Amino acid sequence: MKPRFLLPPDQLVASARVALPAEAAHHAVRVLRLGTGALLEVFDGAGRRAAAIVLSADRDRCTIEIDAAIMSSVAMSGLHITLLQGIAAADRMDWIIEKSIELGVARVIPMMTQRSTVKLDPERAKKRHLHWQRIAVAACMQCGQDQLPKIEAPLPARIAFSDRVSDPGQRLILDPLAQDSLVQTVRSRLVSDQANDQANDQAGRGRWVMAVGPESGFDPEEIEAAKRAGFKPVRMGPRILRTETAGPAAIAALQTLCGDF
Repeated sequence: MKPRFLLPPDQLVASARVALPAEAAHHAVRVLRLGTGALLEVFDGAGRRAAAIVLSADRDRCTIEIDAAIMSSVAMSGLHITLLQGIAAADRMDWIIEKSIELGVARVIPMMTQRSTVKLDPERAKKRHLHWQRIAVAACMQCGQDQLPKIEAPLPARIAFSDRVSDPGQRLILDPLAQDSLVQTVRSRLVSDQANDQANDQAGRGRWVMAVGPESGFDPEEIEAAKRAGFKPVRMGPRILRTETAGPAAIAALQTLCGDF
């Protein structure tokens, strides 16, 4: 697979000669040691990609020429999945964001919950947000995703659950005590969608919002708040999954049942 780099959308122009952004140039020249004539791929984070060739590489500067053909993405998921993730400790949150993007998530909202062990003051929250955005770019570079998922700034759980923040569509919250399973709920939704005629509103079709708690799960009051906001509690089977497993597993299940797997 060719190395991939993110360009600003206005720079992804057929046959253009552009300099890679500073961080990308450093990675290309110092880490990958790409030289003149090396082939690579660039994408704009908005669903387009193109082949390119290195024209010059010197220290931390790398100039490329973009191919004449600009292509639309072939790697975008047919589902629009938003992950509301209770902030996890250490590098677990990085892992969750990375793997969720590889699996096709479109949006991630980190949530500050009652049981979160990570407490973020405004300055630290800003730094973590920037760090998670860099994780998202790196994940897209690796997996071939051309649409850069939106990584929101951390929000309190009750705000994240609200209509002002959450997307339209089916809203689910993982709860090991829920009566219905994720698979049962998704299959029921698919049957319902098939039964509806074309006159019905299509806004929620193919859109899913999945809420996952932190290491110790959601507080009961948070689950009740989510239910009032239209979230349906579902379980992921007979075993209790760690927070870094639950979100990616749920996304993989959605992609298997009604996505691009």
